[in-house]
Amino acid sequence: MRLISCYIDGFGKLNNMEVQFEDGINTFVQDNGWGKSTLAAFIRVMLYGFDGETKRNDIENERKRYRPWSGAAYGGELVFESRGRNYRVQRTFGAKKSDDKCVIYDEATHAVTGMFTDKLGAVSYTHLRAHETAANL
Repeated sequence: MRLISCYIDGFGKLNNMEVQFEDGINTFVQDNGWGKSTLAAFIRVMLYGFDGETKRNDIENERKRYRPWSGAAYGGELVFESRGRNYRVQRTFGAKKSDDKCVIYDEATHAVTGMFTDKLGAVSYTHLRAHETAANL
């Protein structure tokens, strides 16, 4: 998997922000308080979802911690490449997990894909194996 770009509607202090990723290692050298850790958390949450959902403390409960400061829509998009194809995940976050929306599109066809779960880091291997088996027939 390779990250191509992300757009943040609202996540913590970050809003209306686009980032283009370069091939290889990307580094962000900014002043303290710019949002580097928040950007890293956004990428992780877009790929895997929130940690600490059951925590009551606002610092330990990421969903509460990263609610947009500006009041903007909570979520964004992440474009990534996997197995030679580009995909776009769009997520909006609600007050609780059941209010979240996650849609993953194939960038070439703009069709919704079932290739991934809502935890993108956990590729749907059953789907991949079925696809590979069909391709080998």
